Amino acid sequence: MLWSPILAHDNRFAAQQATVYLDDPRVVHFWDLWTFGMNHFTKKLNYPKPELAWDIFVLYKPGTEWILPGPDPDPHYWMQHRGLDIGADYTKEDLHAEIKRLLD
Repeated sequence: MLWSPILAHDNRFAAQQATVYLDDPRVVHFWDLWTFGMNHFTKKLNYPKPELAWDIFVLYKPGTEWILPGPDPDPHYWMQHRGLDIGADYTKEDLHAEIKRLLD
């Protein structure tokens, strides 16, 4: 999980508290103070201006490698939770189903 300061109350402490929502030993949580990840995914997922890619779930197939320098891999599936006309709309059930498909 990549946590970034977007809203006024977002900070490293709040992000650490929120890790309980995805408490799984396979998940690694990162604090992205400078929002490099958000800016990257805004471009990668072709977000319309002036929108930014936050409150998103980006899934990659197991074994996907990011080899630098070079282009990053395309996600297997992604969804957003802001009601925008881009990407799939987030639901807990759909996210669970996609993760299950990737892990089966």
